[in-house]
Amino acid sequence: MLNAAKQPFSERHALIFRSVIGVLFGLVLAYIQTYTDAHRPDYPVDPSKITQTYIWHQIAFLTVALSAFIYWAGAAAMRRGTLLIWGLISMVLIAVIAWTQYQQNPTPYFSPFWGTATFLLYPLLFIAHELISSGDQARKPIAPYSLYFDEAWKRGVQLCLCILFTLLLWGILWLGASLLGFIGFDWFKKLLEQEYFSFPVTGLALGISVHLSDVQTKLLANVRALILGVLSWLLPVIVLVGLIFTVSLCFSGLEPLWKTKAATATLLGACLGLVLLINAAYQQGDVERPVNIALKIAARIGCGLILIFSVLAAYALSLRIGQYGLTPARIMALVGVIVALLYGIGYAVAAVMPGRWLRLVEPLNIAFAIAKCVIFIAVLTPIATPARLSVNDQVARLQSGKVAPDQFDWNLLRFETGVYGTRALDTLEKNGATDAIRKKSEETKTLKGPTDRPEFKPSPEKMMTPQSNSIRLIYPANAQIPESFLKTSFLSDAYNVPECIKTPSPKSMCEAVLRDLNRDSVPELVLKQTDQLFVYTYQNQIWTLIASNISLNEAAVTSFEKGNLSTSPSKWDDLLVGDQRVELK
Repeated sequence: MLNAAKQPFSERHALIFRSVIGVLFGLVLAYIQTYTDAHRPDYPVDPSKITQTYIWHQIAFLTVALSAFIYWAGAAAMRRGTLLIWGLISMVLIAVIAWTQYQQNPTPYFSPFWGTATFLLYPLLFIAHELISSGDQARKPIAPYSLYFDEAWKRGVQLCLCILFTLLLWGILWLGASLLGFIGFDWFKKLLEQEYFSFPVTGLALGISVHLSDVQTKLLANVRALILGVLSWLLPVIVLVGLIFTVSLCFSGLEPLWKTKAATATLLGACLGLVLLINAAYQQGDVERPVNIALKIAARIGCGLILIFSVLAAYALSLRIGQYGLTPARIMALVGVIVALLYGIGYAVAAVMPGRWLRLVEPLNIAFAIAKCVIFIAVLTPIATPARLSVNDQVARLQSGKVAPDQFDWNLLRFETGVYGTRALDTLEKNGATDAIRKKSEETKTLKGPTDRPEFKPSPEKMMTPQSNSIRLIYPANAQIPESFLKTSFLSDAYNVPECIKTPSPKSMCEAVLRDLNRDSVPELVLKQTDQLFVYTYQNQIWTLIASNISLNEAAVTSFEKGNLSTSPSKWDDLLVGDQRVELK
């Protein structure tokens, strides 16, 4: 028995083990799903009314579902004893992470599969499993890089193929149910809808597909080689695009990039793509196989681009955090920036190091994989959970006077950071730095749910007022932009606000026309930014946007700039059905 624990499963025993895990775990998931469906509260409901039993069933669902992949992948590869220990550790880790996510989002509609940080759980389990599995196969803590490479890419391709196989199976099953339904038999459709049938069948299909791809080693190797070959030749393309972007920044400056409001996410996405494609081109270096010189050059340049993009992403995020402090989303972005900087610095050194082409990539990839596991575990568990860090930072800004109570995002504490925000509200109610903070904390605690949630008022630095020098009125002649419009504040990061209001300057000039469009004797203001129209109306002493981002063709743009505008009544009258107005087009 002891010797058996030190050996992997045989091919036949691995098939049996994977099938049993699929059916058994499927039955457990079916029971959990049946329980949660029966006890799920109706919307809306007070979060305090939800039972801990219900939540732990949700957590158990995620734990069982994800740990099944650990057992499927480890069978026939890892020693039985190691697989059992790692499987149990992974289940505990998943449960702790799911519980932590609930602490950040304690609602009746909590799903441990989705959350601000939950998506990091999936790469964490994949990376950790490959580190442990490869080390177990090599019988030492750090395996050779070739083994890590083979196992990681094999499991990645295998996962995609298994999911595809299972989807095709269910497509066939539902096709059969539809055919039977056409002739009046619905028993098969009802069977497929039963949890105690669908979950075990899905688990069995996944387990068998993992085994089939394991034993078909040549087929899996050929598919992997094809994918790596295709990805590697995408590297010169992304490098060329990256170079064009970098050179263009030298002429445009960083301001257009900041205006996108998505600079950090876009740059991190570029870093991720570069890392993936560089590794697809490198594989196991140029000793194992000859590598085209174009790929070698592109890989070296790509290493430098990762450093540039990661530094820009870090700078963009630092500006945002400096202005508005930490939030769970910004902490997740910070995690991405830290990982990108690690790759950027490490790969840049590897690109310029003399000797064999990018030889430093191999130890760096192993070190970065371990570092990512450590970072992800810290963020996903109470060690450095984003909700707690965000609450601490925002409360410190509030207490120090950096943010006024009426401009503070109280919704973050009440609705977006779970028990950490609730505890902070309790503390602020008792020990707030000012009476206004204590009073606002008490008011916020009385809000019960989404229907009570107040609208967050943006801070003054997010608001902009139009400037007369960035709007040129072309009709009527000798008229002026209404003073009331120039005193109106608009949200600077809204998508439907023209650039001449967001960033007023001669470069972002708008043309404007004043014309009565609703026959109330009060003219509307029509702004044109390049080929886009924005229409504002003045009612109840307030300027309101009624139409935005209306595209004009080239001829219409020329006509607008000449002041050649007129109005035309609608072809169809609106239809009134009771109090409801129906527009006919």
